[in-house]
Amino acid sequence: MLSVVLHFYKNFWIILHLVAWSGWLAVGAPIGEEWWGMLAPLFWLKLASYGVVWLLMQTFSREGYLFYQNLGYSPTTLFVGAFGLDMVLFFTLLTAIRWMLLLF
Repeated sequence: MLSVVLHFYKNFWIILHLVAWSGWLAVGAPIGEEWWGMLAPLFWLKLASYGVVWLLMQTFSREGYLFYQNLGYSPTTLFVGAFGLDMVLFFTLLTAIRWMLLLF
């Protein structure tokens, strides 16, 4: 399942990370106490960007799901898996950056 989700996720990961990192930088790249207050808005920003990607894929490339449907995965399963993977990846990188900036 993970390899299928990774294959699906690499279609749009750059756009989603650009939106999320831009949102983090737009609020001043908080790393101190205000960092905790930014986790919820970043989550909602990522969820909204996934909604836009889902809408665009439903509108312009519905046949792109045929490969995954032949493997037995629905578009909902793919998006939920990709969203979980993206959240883990983004917040792990964000935490690592925060720790590095606080240490140095």
